[in-house]
Amino acid sequence: MGKIGEWFWRFLAAVMLFAVGWSIWIFYQLNPPPLATNAAFEAAAKARANQSVKGVIAPAAAAAPAAPSREPPVNADKLKFTDSLASPVAEPADRK
Repeated sequence: MGKIGEWFWRFLAAVMLFAVGWSIWIFYQLNPPPLATNAAFEAAAKARANQSVKGVIAPAAAAAPAAPSREPPVNADKLKFTDSLASPVAEPADRK
């Protein structure tokens, strides 16, 4: 009976060690370290501060010529559904 009790306590110690390790792993996964360091956040803040953004879109220069209107790349009439089930391609005369 003494040997069974000793192995039981060893097994229980191993299970508890595994449970503590698993708990530490879960805690680490829920609270990961930041991917960017504080120096990266400071550099991004300085870069944003140095930008001169007006927030206004200026109209194009009046001297530029107007772009000529072009034909659309696809004929829209060819994309419409037909009302009948007729074959769009006529059969050759020699097949009849």
